[in-house]
Amino acid sequence: MPVLFICFIVFIFWFRVKSKQADNKTNNPREEFIRREHEANLTRKKDISGLNYLVVPENALPFITTDNEEEAKLQDEAKDILSRKILDLSGITNTELKLEYGAANLDILSEYDQNFSQLLRCLDKWGNFLYSQKHDINCAKQVLEYAISIGSDITGTYTTLASIYLEENEPGKVQSLIDKAENSSFFMKDSIVLKLKKLVQEF
Repeated sequence: MPVLFICFIVFIFWFRVKSKQADNKTNNPREEFIRREHEANLTRKKDISGLNYLVVPENALPFITTDNEEEAKLQDEAKDILSRKILDLSGITNTELKLEYGAANLDILSEYDQNFSQLLRCLDKWGNFLYSQKHDINCAKQVLEYAISIGSDITGTYTTLASIYLEENEPGKVQSLIDKAENSSFFMKDSIVLKLKKLVQEF
């Protein structure tokens, strides 16, 4: 009996120590990150040919022949970016990418994601340039609307498009932009919403 009792006590002590170790492992974000990163680095390369690459529909953007050097330059920049593979991987960490698609694919996936960011910046510059010219508002609207439709989080894209809508006496469309920003996970969404609401108030 004493031997069984001692074994029971030892078992209880061992169980509590192991449980505490498990809790500490679960509650330690740094250790969890290291564990996941190690696992990610060992993940084998997977096929990425079937990912949701951005495909721009014909006539989605107003590519035209123009004598304006700046406009021609922006169009050429957009065409160059669109000739590459483009992926929106915002909100996905490098560790998650490696776990999902293999560590060997990280660099190429990061490149595709950078192409997406470059495209959004180019569309923002292009749309704002067209708006500044005043004679081509419809084309400016087309560029900015397309940028937002594919997930742009650039404040200037939203505010310029909102200004166009207000000039066309369509405040309801600005409210749609506000709703879209509010329901997004954009890092700057509060700033975007605030600026859009200010534009409406000043209208």
